[in-house]
Amino acid sequence: MKFHKGRLKFVIPISLGVAIASYIMLVNNYAEVGDRDRILIVIGAAILTAIISYFLFPQEGDNPNDRGPY
Repeated sequence: MKFHKGRLKFVIPISLGVAIASYIMLVNNYAEVGDRDRILIVIGAAILTAIISYFLFPQEGDNPNDRGPY
């Protein structure tokens, strides 16, 4: 498997959006969660989202048999 830099233009904004949304949700709905734990949850959500979205967004040329949209 080859690393594709082109996928990062999708991965980074999505993971930043998830990090911001999860932080806002934790602050508004779960005030009893400590600051350190809140930051760890946000970082974990952003990393997990980045990994999942990296593999779900295909890059052109991933599948040599693919002829494009029909």
